[in-house]
Amino acid sequence: MVADRSSLPHRRRGRRAIALLLAVGCAIGPVAAQAPSNEAEAMVRFTLTLARFVHWPAEGAAAGTPMRLCLLHNSPAVEAAFASRKGTAVTGRPLEVLSGAAVGGAACDLLFVDASAGSSGMEALASTAPVLTIGSADGFLSRGGMVELVNVNDALRFDVNLKPLRSARLGLSAQALKLARRVQE
Repeated sequence: MVADRSSLPHRRRGRRAIALLLAVGCAIGPVAAQAPSNEAEAMVRFTLTLARFVHWPAEGAAAGTPMRLCLLHNSPAVEAAFASRKGTAVTGRPLEVLSGAAVGGAACDLLFVDASAGSSGMEALASTAPVLTIGSADGFLSRGGMVELVNVNDALRFDVNLKPLRSARLGLSAQALKLARRVQE
């Protein structure tokens, strides 16, 4: 059987994106030895790369409308790292970053809850709207989060909780799930 060559460029892009996810998720250098801004930058790269592997609902926003990333934190380094990515294309949509008071009541596509936010970000996890929730706080998954960033042996890894993902009508590609340290049903 002959492979359809028209899909080869798409496959190559997919392989490059998987390689980037692997590099970000599995081969970030020693996070503990890095400056806080470098750790924040690693979290941003991971968040935006992972967003490309999410299966969003069909009724989601059209291409060209902003992808809204809501940010809950109490860290200038996290704020600066995410703000530096405003306008970046994510799944064909320009990234809009909302933080602070702008998050309240906003229709977000992504919600990043940094460990510096403390318990103030946990009430946002109760929504069943199609919002991908990513957090860096210990126990983020047990509180209803979808993806938790974890520092393991000075490398950034991630765990996934499929139950809230499914409740929000979101999916995560099998390629990304293979890279997860742990996947909960």
